[in-house]
Amino acid sequence: MPTQNILPADASAERIVRHFQGEGFPGITEALLVKVRLKRGDRLEIDAAFATAMERETTPPVQQFFEIAAYGFYSQIRSLDEAKSAFSTDFDKALRFELPDAYFDSAPVVVHNALASGTKYDAMVKFENNSEGSAVLILLNDPNSSFFEYLGSHVGYDWHKIVGTLDAAAASYLPANELR
Repeated sequence: MPTQNILPADASAERIVRHFQGEGFPGITEALLVKVRLKRGDRLEIDAAFATAMERETTPPVQQFFEIAAYGFYSQIRSLDEAKSAFSTDFDKALRFELPDAYFDSAPVVVHNALASGTKYDAMVKFENNSEGSAVLILLNDPNSSFFEYLGSHVGYDWHKIVGTLDAAAASYLPANELR
């Protein structure tokens, strides 16, 4: 079920999936590119709020501090509408707790969700530093392989050739595609 190009970075999402499949990771069948913007707060305030949520074993306050909008999607297993409706579970607590680091830290940032299964995202990646106040994150799904296996075998790879020009896509903000 290849997706239609609707979002600004759909071509980059497809390029990412095709690249990994071509490199021996056929299970990577979906890439969701999200644009993360800061709503309010600074690193110290956000880290404290997320640490409190972790101590209390509650969901981190993502919506309080961040806007997350889809701006690139490619999947061979489901539609964009299906991915959007499942986002709250597929982008699970393990990745949500790492969102402040992914937003504030310099690229590259790679977070692996070792317990992901089914359509839950296995990896969250930031290959470029924030631009115009937004972080571009790539969520990947492959229930059969480890994204870290790929990275270990491809040190020093030119990621710009894979992801294309994310800066151009990041410049467009589509609030209608905000994810929860």
